[in-house]
Amino acid sequence: MVLLVPELTFLTGLSDLCKNSRMLKEVMWEMIQSPQQHYQRLTSLLCRIRDSPDASRELQRWGLCLDTDIYRTQAHVLPAERINLRHRSFLPAEELGWHREVTKEAPITTISINSWLLVYPKRLQHLAKDLLAAMRSNCGAMGMQVGQPTAQELRDDRIESYVRSIQSSLGSQDKVQLLLCIIPSSRDDVYGAIKKLCCVQTPVPSQVINAQSLMGHPGKIRSVVQKVLLQINCKLGGQLWGVDIPL
Repeated sequence: MVLLVPELTFLTGLSDLCKNSRMLKEVMWEMIQSPQQHYQRLTSLLCRIRDSPDASRELQRWGLCLDTDIYRTQAHVLPAERINLRHRSFLPAEELGWHREVTKEAPITTISINSWLLVYPKRLQHLAKDLLAAMRSNCGAMGMQVGQPTAQELRDDRIESYVRSIQSSLGSQDKVQLLLCIIPSSRDDVYGAIKKLCCVQTPVPSQVINAQSLMGHPGKIRSVVQKVLLQINCKLGGQLWGVDIPL
């Protein structure tokens, strides 16, 4: 047993931060800095170390000397690579993201989902219905086909219920392309049990969706579903995009 002194411990991690959107934005603002901002912060730190007698003495004791400027070297800016989809090519925007293009155009190769399982607790049946409707309405623009799943409604959200239902469903069907599970919250134990079952014991591509990510305005659900469809296409062997970099 390890006993910790409360006054000497510090809270770590971001487990409850997602519930506080303002605090999350502030943390992201601190993390995502431009190169110029990084440079200014580092040079400011170097100047503070230089102007601190205690820090200077400690460095001298180690036999170290810090320059007050960051090492500069000659660099080369590479041109932007052209992103290729099935029917068109384009150069990415300045933020170097192309999620919008990939969700509105057909990827290089897509896999149709014809035989798949949808597992969810009974209390999330309305959410499962909305998820399926969003998948069916968004798949066409991405060049995918999503058929009607075999739905498995659970009485509760216990680990045993998920495992027992998945094992029964996979054992009773000949060929299952995909297993999609909706879990009520971000629970590592449920997620780990589902992945262990689908990756080790009964291998089948799987997708686990946190119900919290589907709750909100329709635009949020559409964005999540688009990302999920892209992940599923990759897991089934599809190819989203490519670049013309030669070997």
